Amino acid sequence: MSGVYLLLALTLASPSPLQEALAHFEQLDGYRLMLRSEGPDGNQHLLYGYRKPGWVRMDVLSPYTGAVLLYNPVNQQIRLWPFGLSWPSVGLSPEHPLVISPRGHRVDSSDVGVLLQNVLRMQQAGQTLVQKEAQLSGRAVWHLVVTGAAGANDVARYELWLDREWLFPLKVIGSDSRGNRLETVWLKQIELNPEFPDDFFSP
Repeated sequence: MSGVYLLLALTLASPSPLQEALAHFEQLDGYRLMLRSEGPDGNQHLLYGYRKPGWVRMDVLSPYTGAVLLYNPVNQQIRLWPFGLSWPSVGLSPEHPLVISPRGHRVDSSDVGVLLQNVLRMQQAGQTLVQKEAQLSGRAVWHLVVTGAAGANDVARYELWLDREWLFPLKVIGSDSRGNRLETVWLKQIELNPEFPDDFFSP
């Protein structure tokens, strides 16, 4: 029934939208998009690029306009240009506080695959409410609400909008066990399997 959440048993034989989304992600070579997040710990706006097996590039639009972060999965180090690529850079470990977000997000575990895995783990130990089909920004989506014990960054409830065609998140809301919203993330201008310039991850 439209607009009503249906409680699904976790023993369903058919794959869940989350399982299908993770399987689709595993087939991708990479993606890039514009990410905007809002929360009580602050807001962030950046361009994000990812290429397997774990290369990450973040071009910050705000609050630290012009900063560029690159994660190299080979040496497991982050290269940070605080004021843009025309300025000197510094090498940092992924645990360095300069490159961890106020919500505790790490550059080396920031890709969509990690998000989907976190939500699936919560789903397996908790419950999922699924609204069959919804619309977001003119696109057909799966609207899912997953609740469970608090996991990464104290999130105990995820609300996701998964594009039904791309099986890719368009919006994610994380809340704590008391229902307080911790962060809202919008993913826009999504390109799947883009052709990155040769120097994109090693400028």
